[in-house]
Amino acid sequence: MKKGTVYFADPDPLFDELLERIPKETSRHHELLTDIGARIEEVLKRKGWSQADFAKIIGKKESEISRWLGGGHNFTIATIAKIEAALGEDILSVKKYRKNASGYSQTTKAKRRFLSEQEKHKYGKDK
Repeated sequence: MKKGTVYFADPDPLFDELLERIPKETSRHHELLTDIGARIEEVLKRKGWSQADFAKIIGKKESEISRWLGGGHNFTIATIAKIEAALGEDILSVKKYRKNASGYSQTTKAKRRFLSEQEKHKYGKDK
């Protein structure tokens, strides 16, 4: 066998069948955890921070940061917020929508403001 050569086994129908049995939400959950870890790692590399640097900044053990980057951590929104604050960048992106006359439309920055009494009357919202 040549060094560096990778050999793959023949496809196993049983393995493929078992993969198909995994619920879609379970697959998506794992995919999201892996993507979050990859995103954190991407930002750390760009900033030139090591896992140890980041662990110290965020007040965690380096072993926990390692689990985060490997996709082995179920993040809470509070943890994501703490990570984003420490990194100074978004880790997750949530689409924002606002309601217009024809229904909801996507917007990058949904700004909410209250209508004045005059505007409420003009748009029939004073009822």
